Amino acid sequence: MKILKLIPVAALLAVIACGPDPIQITCDQSVKDLKDTVAGKTSFVVACPSSCGERSVWGTDVYTTDSSICTAARHAGVIDTEGGKVEVEVLAGQDSYSGSERNGVSTGSWNSYPGSFKVK
Repeated sequence: MKILKLIPVAALLAVIACGPDPIQITCDQSVKDLKDTVAGKTSFVVACPSSCGERSVWGTDVYTTDSSICTAARHAGVIDTEGGKVEVEVLAGQDSYSGSERNGVSTGSWNSYPGSFKVK
């Protein structure tokens, strides 16, 4: 009897650990592209496909919301060319964004932009 009571708790813990299903996105999609899907959320999880080549990205560690999420995640070292799950944290806009080269991805610098994000 005690084992049967533990099974539902274990199943619940497994669901909590996995979190919600990620939003399936393409290599080109940005936070700006997902505005209707993620409206009002301060964070969400996406699934990036494999083999995303270099796309437009502005910033380092904090990126403009019109930047490719998957390319930003590669730049940040969160995923590699295999793709994978990425947690996106939506932030306020910044006064400036500095570009850099990391993990085989180059990003550009940009002036003030009204929205930004980080990846984890």
